[in-house]
Amino acid sequence: MKKDKINVLFVCGYGMGSSAISEVVVSKALRELNIPCEVKHTALGEMPSYYNWADILAISKKLTAGISVPENLHMIEVVNIMDGKTIAAQIEEVAKTYYSEVLEINKRE
Repeated sequence: MKKDKINVLFVCGYGMGSSAISEVVVSKALRELNIPCEVKHTALGEMPSYYNWADILAISKKLTAGISVPENLHMIEVVNIMDGKTIAAQIEEVAKTYYSEVLEINKRE
């Protein structure tokens, strides 16, 4: 079965504040870029339970020190949670590099 969307997980300390805000702001920017994604948010402590689901982890730069994730996941550092366009551009770069088939499928539909 071919992958038809990219799963993006936003992670913050408690899973209720910055990750939830980023999810909303970035989802809109991703739609504008026509990038097929499913976006969720969670707390840092719950992050490992999403490893089988996520393709890209978006984590506050403050929280990335000391974090190790499985090599099949791509992590981007979020500097400004309100800058949806920059975060979406980071996701787009990862998508172009690692998930180009998903972008191609989306273009054809």
